[in-house]
Amino acid sequence: MKIVIVGGGISGWLSALIFSHKKPNYEYVIIESPDVNTIGVGEGTTGIFTDVLDDLPDISIQEFLKETKGTPKIGIEFNNWSGQGSSFFNPIDGTPTTNNDFDSLLYFTYTENNSLDTSSLHGYMKRNNKSPFSLKFGKLTDYDTALHLDNNLTIQYLKKKALGRKKIKFISDTVSKILRDETGKVEKIICDNHIVNGDIFIDCTGYSRIFSEDSDWISFKDNLPMNSVTTFIRQHSDNIDCITKATALSSGWCWEIPTQERIGCGYVSCDRYINQEEVEKEIKFNYPDAEIKKSFKFDSGKLKKSWNHNVISLGLAYHFLEPLQATNIHLTITQIDLLCQKYLKDSLDRTLDPYIISSYNECIDNLIEGFKNFINVHYSSKRCDTDFWREISTGEHLTDFNKEIITTFKMRGLYDTDIPDLYGGTGVGLWGHTLIGLNHITENDCITFLSKINLLNFAKTSSIKLKFIANDMNYLSCRELIDIL
Repeated sequence: MKIVIVGGGISGWLSALIFSHKKPNYEYVIIESPDVNTIGVGEGTTGIFTDVLDDLPDISIQEFLKETKGTPKIGIEFNNWSGQGSSFFNPIDGTPTTNNDFDSLLYFTYTENNSLDTSSLHGYMKRNNKSPFSLKFGKLTDYDTALHLDNNLTIQYLKKKALGRKKIKFISDTVSKILRDETGKVEKIICDNHIVNGDIFIDCTGYSRIFSEDSDWISFKDNLPMNSVTTFIRQHSDNIDCITKATALSSGWCWEIPTQERIGCGYVSCDRYINQEEVEKEIKFNYPDAEIKKSFKFDSGKLKKSWNHNVISLGLAYHFLEPLQATNIHLTITQIDLLCQKYLKDSLDRTLDPYIISSYNECIDNLIEGFKNFINVHYSSKRCDTDFWREISTGEHLTDFNKEIITTFKMRGLYDTDIPDLYGGTGVGLWGHTLIGLNHITENDCITFLSKINLLNFAKTSSIKLKFIANDMNYLSCRELIDIL
């Protein structure tokens, strides 16, 4: 089979690398327009990205960090989401009890530390300004890390690696026309200087979504209120963090993503409550050193079908939620992995079987709906000091799933079976940290929950053990790691 990947960017070049590694018997062509510019000034990943780097034989995390100026990411610090001055930490690694039926250490931690940064080893790293890298026997080793990316350098690195693969043919050109047969299947694409045919077409053209019609789009605007982003950069102070910061502002929130050379930032807002002039004024007030870059509008949502005929839309070409919780790259990799594991067969007829396509679409649709619910639940606090947050505090935008899960959470906490068990899904640990961090329960509630299921003493013991392990940490600071790289 011949697979044609249309669009570069992180999703396009990742697709080329992963597909050609996991499905080496196919023929691959990637088409990247020379006219497309990257929007991002910084992006975070989840742990699945480092898993991919570890799996690819010609890439290492250390080399990646050195060449792309990236940094480790151990979690997200949420500031001011439940009120001015509030803060909680959502770690990448989770607590030592996160895989149990009930995450007892998380609830016990809340009784001692509202910021939750002593619930996990990553939390202690944050407290002690450590990275998840240590130096053993002259080699760097890492513990359960995600990464902060410089978008442009990451694309250049992935592209260089992909072009080193003999199985991948590269075309630098712009698509001008798509030719389909009477059934809707794409037969070939016409570029300015090339005509390219193929069996399967992978759409990695981002917001352009050149294979889709406007009528294919399902908006999430009733549940996800954000629709505008203004990006900016800042310079480091002496310290470089290993955390993403998500700070709630008057009409949305701001991300801060540290790379080795700068801090990439963006104010994600709702234009019903703030105009562009006010956005830039608020950015300058909170971040006086901000160098404002770009602004753009977006509509959160998804296509009706990720896989339509012989076109599979990946990443931003299929969906966009919002920058919160680093869902974009995570979901792109999950889509690719599922395709390689279960859906791309050894012949075109078997691959394009209607059952295969329907099964994949159902799987991805459930995954996107799960992440929509997870992003939506972040907007469930009772903060009400501005017009935007007053409307959020009413809860009218919450999904039915979240209205039920918040009620359940307040009654007895969350069990692992309360969140759908989906490959690449969020998991109950992320939900627990978020709901506790937004103050949906009290410290006394946590004691009551743990006492009723006889886990209070177990949680205390788990906390002591974690503290002992954390005190014995011998990890490098982010600055020390960069110096070694």
